[in-house]
Parts: sequence; C-alpha cells; structure tokens
Amino acid sequence: MARWLAASAALGRPVTDDEPYPHVCRRRVDGTNTRSGRPVYLQRRDCAACAQERHQHRPARPPRPGSLPLAA
Repeated sequence: MARWLAASAALGRPVTDDEPYPHVCRRRVDGTNTRSGRPVYLQRRDCAACAQERHQHRPARPPRPGSLPLAA
C-alpha cells in the first residue's frame, strides 16, 4: 500500500493509494514537510483531484474535418 506523501502532509493524515485522489487545494503545507523548508500554499492547479474532475467533465471534442475516425 503506497502513500500520497504531499496529500498526507497537506491533510495531516496518511492518505493511501486505496482512496480516490484527495482534494488538497487551498491547503497549506508547513515548512517541515517541504524540500525548501518554506511553507507552501496549494492552489487548484496543484490538486490532482481537481485536475481529474476537470478532465472527466470536459466534453469530447468533435472530430476535425478531414481527420480519420478512430478504430474501435
């Protein structure tokens, strides 16, 4: 069982790969858990759960004129 290290640091609890991506957006990671030693404020662009949700909700693009259809 692996652990999401950044998510665990941001949430203050162990986060395993058995759970879905946790939201860590708008969370602060204190300096003891960062490589630089400085605190980091996580934004939406840093959140894997937000990225996954954006990807899932994105409508499929229509095929471009002249492109070949994908084989099924």
